[in-house]
Amino acid sequence: MNNIGYFFIEIAITLIVTAIVTRYLQVFLRKVLLDLCGTEDRAQFWSSFSNIVLIGLPMIIALNYRPEATNFETGFFEIASKLSGNLAGMLFALVGLGFVVSIFALFAPRTSKVESK
Repeated sequence: MNNIGYFFIEIAITLIVTAIVTRYLQVFLRKVLLDLCGTEDRAQFWSSFSNIVLIGLPMIIALNYRPEATNFETGFFEIASKLSGNLAGMLFALVGLGFVVSIFALFAPRTSKVESK
């Protein structure tokens, strides 16, 4: 396999993994954002923004890969090494978003739910 093939494999794996993780988190994040933002439009904006960050940051890191493999074994370990950096970028973005949402949740005004008897 040539170096362009290694490049596309690394891009594809990064895109697939980040898309799966983003899709999984989207359901839960949307509920939290709807609660914090108060309106559907605001929650949709921040959900879209989060999706772009969670997929975009690892893809930017992935596009920086310049393979130098001369055989399959070398290419395999090069891709594995680069994927670890891409996934670290995704985790960095995820932790950053979690931090921002957590801070926002601390200071967001809440309505008290009083049970009537």
